[in-house]
Amino acid sequence: MAMYFVQHGLALAKEVDPNRPLSAKGRKEVECISAYLRKMGVAVKKIYHSGKTRAEETAQIFADKIGKGSICKLSGMKPDDNVIKFAKALKKDDIMYVGHLPHMEKLVSYLITGNEDAGVVRFTYGGVVCVEKDSTGFYIEWYLKPSMCKI
Repeated sequence: MAMYFVQHGLALAKEVDPNRPLSAKGRKEVECISAYLRKMGVAVKKIYHSGKTRAEETAQIFADKIGKGSICKLSGMKPDDNVIKFAKALKKDDIMYVGHLPHMEKLVSYLITGNEDAGVVRFTYGGVVCVEKDSTGFYIEWYLKPSMCKI
């Protein structure tokens, strides 16, 4: 049972496009990461995103490579949404969540330590953290970031 937490790919600046879609570099990095995950045999049943353009585009790229189901907007994933409330509603079976900072970092910290401010991981644009759970609780299985992927 794995959960995958993703910070959306690098987006255009608000001044360039107020909707903040992925930049060419952001799209390329997410495509590289998703292709790598496919080679690793990662497959997800569903991908949730915040509804912001950059998160939805990131989710769609992952869905095209490793998604078995649909992508879906999920409330509670915006940058400053309540992490504890969101954590209690998580679906924990091969699901991917694509969101924003600081929400993703706080969420993973809360799952691992019970403290959203513990700072257990520093996300990068397009980075994926795999979290699993055993009898002792949640733990980080691995973290893959674009700088580790050959583009």
